[in-house]
Amino acid sequence: MSFNLKRFLSPGLFLLVLAVWQCLLTPSVFAASVTFYVATNGNDQWSGRLAAPNSDHTDGPLATLDQARKMVQSVDRSSVSEISVQFRNGIYYLPATVDFIQADSGTPNTPVVYENYPGEQPIFTGGVRVQNWTHVSGNKWTANLPPSTVIFENLFYDGQRRLRPRLGGYLGQYLHIAGPVKVSPKDLPNTPLPQNCPITTPDGDFECFDRFYYSPTDLSGGWLNLAAAAVNPCGSPAGNSNLLGDIEMLNFEQFSTSKLRISCIDTAKQIVYLTGTTTYSQANYSQDGFQSGRRYLVENVEDAFTEPGQWFLDHSRQSAWTLSYLAYPGENPNLADVVIPQTAPPLIRTFDLKYVTFRGLAFENDNYTVPASGHPSRELEADIAPIFSVQDSQYITVESTTFRQISGTGLEILSCLPGDPSSNLPPILKAPPAWCASIPADPSTVTTTHNAVKNSIFYDIGALGIRIGDPWVPKETQENIPQFTAVENNVVEGYGRIIPSSFGVGQGMGHDNSYTHNDVYDGYHCAISISEQTTVQPDGLGNFNNTISFNHVYNLMQGIMSDGGSIRIESGNGVFTSPGNKIRNNRIHDVSDASAHFDQGFGYGGNGVYLDNSTGEVDVENNLIYRVSDTAVYTPHGPAPILVGKKVEYNGAEPNVIKNNILAFARKALIGVNFPYADFPNTDNELVPDLVFTVSNNIFFFDRSAASPGTPFHVIGQCTYTSGQPFNTFEVFSSNLYWRMDGTFRTDPDAFFLQTTPDSTSQDEPCGDPNLEPGFWTSYSFSQWKQSPFNEDTGSIVQNPHFAFPFFPIDDYSLVFGSPGAGFVPFDPNEAGRMFPAFIPPPVAPTFLTAPYDPWTDF
Repeated sequence: MSFNLKRFLSPGLFLLVLAVWQCLLTPSVFAASVTFYVATNGNDQWSGRLAAPNSDHTDGPLATLDQARKMVQSVDRSSVSEISVQFRNGIYYLPATVDFIQADSGTPNTPVVYENYPGEQPIFTGGVRVQNWTHVSGNKWTANLPPSTVIFENLFYDGQRRLRPRLGGYLGQYLHIAGPVKVSPKDLPNTPLPQNCPITTPDGDFECFDRFYYSPTDLSGGWLNLAAAAVNPCGSPAGNSNLLGDIEMLNFEQFSTSKLRISCIDTAKQIVYLTGTTTYSQANYSQDGFQSGRRYLVENVEDAFTEPGQWFLDHSRQSAWTLSYLAYPGENPNLADVVIPQTAPPLIRTFDLKYVTFRGLAFENDNYTVPASGHPSRELEADIAPIFSVQDSQYITVESTTFRQISGTGLEILSCLPGDPSSNLPPILKAPPAWCASIPADPSTVTTTHNAVKNSIFYDIGALGIRIGDPWVPKETQENIPQFTAVENNVVEGYGRIIPSSFGVGQGMGHDNSYTHNDVYDGYHCAISISEQTTVQPDGLGNFNNTISFNHVYNLMQGIMSDGGSIRIESGNGVFTSPGNKIRNNRIHDVSDASAHFDQGFGYGGNGVYLDNSTGEVDVENNLIYRVSDTAVYTPHGPAPILVGKKVEYNGAEPNVIKNNILAFARKALIGVNFPYADFPNTDNELVPDLVFTVSNNIFFFDRSAASPGTPFHVIGQCTYTSGQPFNTFEVFSSNLYWRMDGTFRTDPDAFFLQTTPDSTSQDEPCGDPNLEPGFWTSYSFSQWKQSPFNEDTGSIVQNPHFAFPFFPIDDYSLVFGSPGAGFVPFDPNEAGRMFPAFIPPPVAPTFLTAPYDPWTDF
């Protein structure tokens, strides 16, 4: 007789009992997660399923990351809920790149995680420790290096970056270029144009980008480790072939810093020849290359090996290299951790990988070195490899991970696409990155999406902290560029330590990416920059729908670089405008361009928000910007219009919106447009300005005026010439609050300056400089500014906003009495930056002479 359970149970209860019974009888589809362990005392012949070796040492953890990766490949993804690899405490040397490929992927239901063992810190390094030092005399120590050693250009002493000998002291002395070398066509009747002299100047000469004139008081040329090739342009005798290019120079250009190797020095003509060129283009030749008066440094000169903390590698012999170090008082390198990078980046590379997380790890000491032809600096320093490269991958998360003591770039998320051999760039920049694992024949198959960098720490970085994408190549489409990337809650500190023009976080082509709640500081150029480098319409909408929000960025440029913005977006040109980009709720302060000290004749551009070139439709809202050396919110041009006669038609492109910000204590201006005529003249060949900004509900707080000594200040700066058009067709102001601390702005007859006459004497004709050509300008009071013919600032007021204490070092911009009017909606600037930072990295020593403005007195 059979027992019928259904007779005794309700239908619903019967189904529940049946489901439970089936679960008990049927093997589970998803077992508990599978975990492998790796330890420095492990063995790759073991199972890896034990966290420590067993008592008889027959089983235990694995020894290497690569073997763990292979073990993960062997697990059936359909049978487990997660696969994890946990690394025990210790240092893991990676002698070569570890590749993660498609077979290493997880799935949406079974992610793969590589992480630290709870409470422990595994470190992955490309560096080796130098031991067995010999004390020579005084503070000099030497060590003989193994025959397997490869060339390195960085050294770390107990975790601190130490420098090679430079001319002029430990940090080096800035020398100044005497002028560029030009070749006249009349000198070339029967000979071809010299190589690397491709640019035609206005006077018809050809400018060279691999050589420059030097001042004879700066260089001697007779250095011990300066070696010329057998055939060289200086006519010098051949030197030691092991030392070719051993001495390097760092060239401070307008926006970039090329690092090049010295080939030879012609002391008769006072010309330095390099082994390669800087970046150059016909359109910007006067910004690149070797312009008269610009700075440069000379590094790795054996004769300058005199300062404590310096090191020098003698590799004049084919083997038996000697490393020398000059110790600080009390230092003994035999008792220290002296590390030299040896593994070329990247140390970690993913290609076509999906659903993998790297958590709680540390990466350090990659061996980036300047190529034989040099490093021609370009936007994003795209030829400098990262220590960790995520290529053509999806749903990759790098979380709670540390990147430090980096020779090149920290982390990169990249679509590997064919290069642009037709471009006017040095050869090293025409091809795709040399470290790309593969270049797909069909670029439409590339997908780089939904990757994330979270809660991580980047400090002491040679170039960029984080790089997303590249500037632009023709094969990029809206579908294959990096998209839906999240960079959240990270700290990037001490970046650009080798290439000072590097950004803290830099994005090339990409869309729908977010950069939020990051701390980016102590860098020599932009903190966060999104940019494209194309003059044509890209496939799709270019850089669109990117959001930069709630970041705290500060202590930038430091008197070293020019032409920068703390937060920068370039997302348009003369033929298109990318929509949907946002800069919101950021805190930006203490920015000092090179005008602070080193380049008083050239320095400029220490801006807060920088909307570069023909950028439009950016929403700049709820930001606090203060103590910047140039302009709080700046753009060169504004969105590109289409002009029909004298009518401006924007074809859907709208101006940038500057709304509900606090802009304070900028040295030159609070709002500025450099040249609003960049794109098209109308059919009458008259210039009509772009509609650049709508400016509303902001608080403008300042203590300077047009009469300020040293650097005159204008609320609205740069070009205000409108070719006879109403000013509100150029910039529209409404419902703003103005307050100058002396309380006299309301009655100041010079509150606003407008250029009424074109200036044919200016390099930016028709725009002029009110400080140099005052006769072209007319000043107006606040009340005149609001009346016809300007009709600006309807609803605006002059009133003290009553900040709590908006002065250094307190910097409290909270509003004591709430909204001060003019439609301003209070926001909390303290929400910017990392949320609940678990770790604050140590200070990073400078690698160049810095001279920031004094926050007490200079703003």
